[in-house]
Amino acid sequence: MVFTRRQFCEAGASAIAAAMTPVKSLASIGESKAASLSGVPTLDELGTEWLDCSQLAHMPSLHNFHEMAACAPDLVGVNFLPGGQLYKDSGPHWYIYNTLPLCRMTIDATAHDSMTCRWFAYQAVRRAETSDLEIVTTNRLVMEDTTILWRVEFKNTSAMAKTIRVKIDTDGVRSSDAGHVQLVAKSQKFAMSAIYQFVDSPVEENAKGAEVEWELHLPPKQHQEVRFLMKVNDEDAPSSKGVSAAWFEAEWDRAKKIWDERWMSAFTPGNKFFSGNAPTLFTKDAAISEIYYRSVLTLMVLLRTNLWSNRTFITSGERAKGIVFYWDTSLFSTLFAMLEPKQMKEQIKLFLEQDPHENAVIVFKTKRPASPRTIDTPKGWDLRGYAANDLSIFRLTWSYLSVTQDEEFLNEKIADQTVNERLQVLATDWKKLLRHPSDHLADYGEAPNLLECVPTYIHKVPSFNAANVWMMREYADIVELTGNHTEAVELRREATDMVQSVMTLYEPGKGVWSSLHHDGSRVEMRHCYDFATVGRFMAADLPVKVRGEMVDFVQRELLMEKWMRAQSMLDVAAANSDRPDHGPMGAYDAWPAVTVDAMCILGYWKDAISFLRRTRAAIYEGVYAQAHEFYGPRRREYDAPVRIAQRGGCMRECTGGGAFAETIINTLFGYVPKLGKQLTLFESHTPRGITGELRHVRFGQEQFTIRSGNTGLHLRKEAKV
Repeated sequence: MVFTRRQFCEAGASAIAAAMTPVKSLASIGESKAASLSGVPTLDELGTEWLDCSQLAHMPSLHNFHEMAACAPDLVGVNFLPGGQLYKDSGPHWYIYNTLPLCRMTIDATAHDSMTCRWFAYQAVRRAETSDLEIVTTNRLVMEDTTILWRVEFKNTSAMAKTIRVKIDTDGVRSSDAGHVQLVAKSQKFAMSAIYQFVDSPVEENAKGAEVEWELHLPPKQHQEVRFLMKVNDEDAPSSKGVSAAWFEAEWDRAKKIWDERWMSAFTPGNKFFSGNAPTLFTKDAAISEIYYRSVLTLMVLLRTNLWSNRTFITSGERAKGIVFYWDTSLFSTLFAMLEPKQMKEQIKLFLEQDPHENAVIVFKTKRPASPRTIDTPKGWDLRGYAANDLSIFRLTWSYLSVTQDEEFLNEKIADQTVNERLQVLATDWKKLLRHPSDHLADYGEAPNLLECVPTYIHKVPSFNAANVWMMREYADIVELTGNHTEAVELRREATDMVQSVMTLYEPGKGVWSSLHHDGSRVEMRHCYDFATVGRFMAADLPVKVRGEMVDFVQRELLMEKWMRAQSMLDVAAANSDRPDHGPMGAYDAWPAVTVDAMCILGYWKDAISFLRRTRAAIYEGVYAQAHEFYGPRRREYDAPVRIAQRGGCMRECTGGGAFAETIINTLFGYVPKLGKQLTLFESHTPRGITGELRHVRFGQEQFTIRSGNTGLHLRKEAKV
């Protein structure tokens, strides 16, 4: 039985699970829904439908606020490297997904790959079917531990009784103690070992080697299951005494219970887990609602409670443990400040201590040192580092100040400077990147410093120079607040001069921008990032004609039916830029969100929100990723199929997906706070074409409700509880 997404959302996951299986199935999500705040979908409702594994680049993942695991294409293999992927000079080893599994399963001597699968925040489900047998594997991670739990269900779908022999084997040794069988599996290639223990004792005690076997008798239409666990072989590994069914069932239920509790806490003012809360969206607009809540859920999936900070949002699960990119983190800066202001403040202090021209990331260790270490700058990068760093760290600090109204933070010392002084450095750091005294545009270096895979997107680019305009103007407002009128005037003058310089890179009549290379050549670029940044940070400076041409370009060459292309297929470098996040065959998951943001700010609300709703079709695999790609023989077509990309080292989940919630909060609901100013809404008179409310919106010590209707936006302060 196949259900549409609408049926899934309307009927609820539990009802659908009951309809799919007449008996209680391990693959079902028929557990009773946790009590929820009105308006917030449950994690069951945010689970996926059955997905065709043959069309996926990534199998479902598992997260437990400490670790990530990734299902293999077979029915029982799970790739699990506590601490993250092995990271060497060549980057993460993505092939681990298909080579690491330490256990294998056969049924009557035949191995089966997964045919369909489902993803939930708290579990992963795989399924295969034969003419008379359905095999369903469900995995959960023990909460905040390094133990994986398996339930494998075998259902006889025929009208006749049948007997099957199920075998699980590993590369390692087998041992038993007091009737408890244990397998110790090893991988020399990845220098790891794991212990497998079985709740349901194998009936075959004489199996040779590192394997166990069961003989299962299945009456017609009935099922049986096998339960087992795996823990990385370390000092905390399970003992040979075995594991009880009671312990297994308790941890199985606890994994979902804690996930449910933390998900609801994220939207509850005054909750006991987060130091703040995310706004709650109430709307009958199913597409906007699903996009918003999946965006927030992306951050929850990547939340870690065992790093330097108790509430760290790592950038992706597959990287070395604790890696946080400044750029990706900045893309959900408002939501970060609302949900976790306490930890955000501590994280910003560390960010402000770093040299923004040195590294792209900061690495949070498991044990809290005086300061986390940063990884070495990748080979081949010059001292300009990652071009986005100045903007990213400035934006994070600006968002924290604006949302919390913590003006005293400006005077706090970071090393030998105050926060205020560090902001001044970030807002004017572009001056260090001028190649000659006569230059007016910062030179941001080579491809690795910018979009990495686009060879022509180098040196003097419009995007980050436009960001300099915004930083100088916003910092001018801050120094004006502190009483330094003279500096504010000078910053605004420099920003105006920068606007004129950025405009020299525009290609009139085309809606696109060019870069200026060291050799003096001017290269036309047809990339979404220039549209998004110039449109967001310089909208008021752009003539109406230029605005229209820019939006025409995006709609003509970048926006597709379900997703977008980061780079136009007509770009001169398109053939040499084919990485899913920044090239012509897909887009980094934040790019559609920031493109919608810029389209709205430029005045094209209807077109922008129409496209935003269409992107709902791309998130059928769970939450947001590093990139979604167009694939298959029709990948160049407007209605090309879309999936989470693995090609080019793209990861299954990424905090850049938080940009969708950011766009809904900041732009669709107009929440753009400023330090030291009363809260007003962006273009509140403009109807968004969306009816609904955003409740529990934090501003300083107050909370507000923003209502969107036919006459625009309306702001109301909520009563204190």
